[in-house]
Amino acid sequence: MKRSLSDFVPLLLKDEGLPEIIDEIRAELSFGVAWRELDTGNVLCRGNPAFEERMLSFPLREIVRIYVSHEVEVSGNAIGLLVLDLPKGLPGPLPERLEDCLSVLRLFYGQRLAESRLKTRYRNEFVQDLIYGRIYHEEEIRNRARTFHWKLDGGIVCLVISPELTETTGAVLDEALLSGFNLIQSRVLAFFPKSVYARLPDSLVVVLTLALPEERGRETRLRDFRAALREVMENALHDARDRCRIRFFASVGSWREKPILAYQSYQEARQALMILRGGMSRQDFVFWEQLGGTRMIAMLADMEPAREFCRQTLAPLLRESRGGEELIHTLLRVEECGGDLRQAAKSLSLHYNTLRYRLRRIQEILDLSPHDGERRFNLSLALRLHRVLSKNRTA
Repeated sequence: MKRSLSDFVPLLLKDEGLPEIIDEIRAELSFGVAWRELDTGNVLCRGNPAFEERMLSFPLREIVRIYVSHEVEVSGNAIGLLVLDLPKGLPGPLPERLEDCLSVLRLFYGQRLAESRLKTRYRNEFVQDLIYGRIYHEEEIRNRARTFHWKLDGGIVCLVISPELTETTGAVLDEALLSGFNLIQSRVLAFFPKSVYARLPDSLVVVLTLALPEERGRETRLRDFRAALREVMENALHDARDRCRIRFFASVGSWREKPILAYQSYQEARQALMILRGGMSRQDFVFWEQLGGTRMIAMLADMEPAREFCRQTLAPLLRESRGGEELIHTLLRVEECGGDLRQAAKSLSLHYNTLRYRLRRIQEILDLSPHDGERRFNLSLALRLHRVLSKNRTA
């Protein structure tokens, strides 16, 4: 007896209805079928053993070459491939009801996609409210976390992951960035499964739960946690860079005893990320507490008066029609080399005398006296602020 599309509705309403849908499609078409998800590579086969073995072992391009197949799209995204146990090139019409079967798969994945987008939206809103300090009652945190089966008990720390911001970052394919984020996220959640996470426009934020004892053993527990997280993150960042050709940075804020204080840990993690992007640490992964005095630079860089101080101090150099940024870069490199001009010249690929000429030019532009300690301190501070701000303009 012919079936209508409505006969599939009960299966579409089930959470785990895909195997049953494939069973029904096989019965409807009266020969073997296989469904292959393109993003996960998962395969569901219904047919004779030889067909199933080929579907599970043959590469996709070979399957498409041999068998009749139909791609299923939802909202412009290719979701999967329905493969029929029919060799390509055979004469005759395609099976009746094939389009209905493809429509059922579109409806099933369309529903899942809509649910996934809605869940992702609410999850991201919750995490953003948490890290931006927009939740004022712990009961609200518990209620909203329960929606996602998250249990936020005890203390937390915030982890932030973001790609290096360079002139070529914007040209990087979205797929490569997404692949890198997915790899890092999967590693973190594999080792810290109770974590709360969200994707922001330029970063991945993970709120990790960490219950610590009152006093005895607290430092040991915290040290063990940091060591475990460092191992996971360093491996994940290395693999993401190797596979996606993108450098990622990651930073962790201080531990806070209550989830409602997550915004404080996030602020520290974000500022630590500014230090990494600014090149003021040679690491790709840091904990806020381990940054030392450079933390002060990130905290200042977040304040508008400090930004204005930086602009005013460096304005004479930046107003130079030619080479203003180059002069600032030269000063930064000299500072990094501890004032060793020969080492600085080598790192800048300059002749020693060329570097000395540049420094004299800088002294003339700034009207800088070698004995003016206060102005030299101001210049040194402004240079560090400029370094952080120039690398975090889109952060």
